[in-house]
Formats: sequence, C-alpha cells, structure tokens
Amino acid sequence: MIEKYSLANEPDKTMFIFASGNKVYGHIIKNRTDKAPAKFIFETQRYDSADALKADYPKADE
Repeated sequence: MIEKYSLANEPDKTMFIFASGNKVYGHIIKNRTDKAPAKFIFETQRYDSADALKADYPKADE
C-alpha cells in the first residue's frame, strides 16, 4: 500500500492506494462503525500516477 486517506466528498469512506507494475489503483472502503465492520466498496480503474488518482478522488481536508 502506498497511501491511505479519507475522501473529501464522502467522509465515511477511506481510499487505499496500491501499486501494480507501473500503474496505481485504489480501493474505497466504507469505514467501520459501532454497528458494522469496515466494508470494501469498489476498486478504481488503473492510473499512471497517484496524483492522477487523487485528482479524481480528492483527499479530505484535515
């Protein structure tokens, strides 16, 4: 895993960025709550760089 961060437009979800060969992709995970465990939502398409992925899935301000 390269990086993880909360998504700007969906504060209850976290992006995990992974590398595969010379491409990067992300897994979006719904955060754990008191009543439900964390849950895998979907995998993004492959990007040439982490910056390109972050442009489509912006990071929340912290």
